[in-house]
Amino acid sequence: MRKKFHHAILLLSFAALFTSCQKEANNSNSSVNTEPASAASLNNNGNHFGNLSPEMVLRWNDAATYVVVRTLQLQAAPRIPPFRESHYYSMVNIAMHDALNNIVPKYKSYALNARDKDADPDAAVAKAAHDVISYSFGKLNPPANNTPQVVQDSIHNLLTHCLNLIPDGEAKTKGIALGAAAAQAIIQNRTNDGSLNATGTIIQGVNPGEYRTTPPFIAGVYDSPGWGNVKTFGIQNSTHFAVPPPYSLTSAEYTADYNEVKRLGCSTCTGVNGRSQDQERIARFWVESSAFGWNKVAKAIIAEKNLDAWKTARLFALLQMSVADAYIACLKAKMIHFFWRPYTAILLGDNDGNPNTVGDPNWQVLVFPIPPIADHPSAHAAAGGAAAELLKSFFETDNIDFSFESSSLPGNPRSYSSFSEAARENSLSRIYVGYHFRKAVDDGQTLGNNVGAWVATHSLQGN
Repeated sequence: MRKKFHHAILLLSFAALFTSCQKEANNSNSSVNTEPASAASLNNNGNHFGNLSPEMVLRWNDAATYVVVRTLQLQAAPRIPPFRESHYYSMVNIAMHDALNNIVPKYKSYALNARDKDADPDAAVAKAAHDVISYSFGKLNPPANNTPQVVQDSIHNLLTHCLNLIPDGEAKTKGIALGAAAAQAIIQNRTNDGSLNATGTIIQGVNPGEYRTTPPFIAGVYDSPGWGNVKTFGIQNSTHFAVPPPYSLTSAEYTADYNEVKRLGCSTCTGVNGRSQDQERIARFWVESSAFGWNKVAKAIIAEKNLDAWKTARLFALLQMSVADAYIACLKAKMIHFFWRPYTAILLGDNDGNPNTVGDPNWQVLVFPIPPIADHPSAHAAAGGAAAELLKSFFETDNIDFSFESSSLPGNPRSYSSFSEAARENSLSRIYVGYHFRKAVDDGQTLGNNVGAWVATHSLQGN
């Protein structure tokens, strides 16, 4: 069952992930797919640095996600936590953003100040992303701390392939040097940020409402209890936005939330008086990692809006910074409130001091297992709320039509007419899958909205 969960979180074919470099070669020894990129249809020939095609940025954004997806295909356990995934994506995309904006400074850089107007931007982007991705090998999936060699080789081969397509000369040399500097700048910026020593165990609760470890994990297992202390990317710190506590166990509001998730979130709930067929599809669709799923949303709109390389790199960086900060803030709040999951609450419902919460010792969630972290607030809702708010601010409208497919429910794309609509469905999915109470979902999404709005208006602003 655990292997099935790991694949469900992030599973997409290797070929579907990779798009080609800007100028295609037929004799590359890289193991990556070199089919024509979707970005090739953009009305932008890339002949002027100030209006450069985003294809190299898209290529290396895909390369970053490939490392996660392919690693999980080759070794399903241990999983790569979505909060660690978003931290890694943020670094990769910030490096590309900084590389471009130290050539033509359209937006403020994040970590690098080393201007070189004569550097080749494609070389800079490729080298910047490659070096951050390479730095991240063996750091994404503790306790294994392993990135398969075939994955590492593919990334190295991709860099060779992309650089071989750029004419030799001073611009290329300068671009490679600038890209290396951009990578080192963000790596240095994140050194000792707390991400590499956030793992550990917890003492689980014993009183009603206190978090207990959920199966199949043994008592005390908790996914990175120190992640709430990781240095944030855009917001001031992990407690920048306060998160209200859960409802009292004896309150009418808690009773309503308890009975709702009990009725809609169990493994056998689909049908009369329970979860609808569409609600089950929503639950399964949004099981996918938020950092990965919302990245696909951004890619779909980039193609529609015909963004140049600078705007594309900035969008990816801001998006992943928002998601990463939402996770950091949320995991801090989870440790503060340390509230039990619906699974535990329903198993112990007859002993929680509330006569209106009838227990069920056989209750199970729809998709097993439950992520081993506390309930309140929902990190999934926070990540989706942050992403939606960032995208809404970036495009200066909430009302954009888009559709995408999820790796956790392949072959069933879903369509939306606004970012808010998608974010709300993403949040409610955690009730339908049985992972969260509605209060955790609502407070998580509000936290995410606040994070996304802050990052959008305070980070990587125009020069």
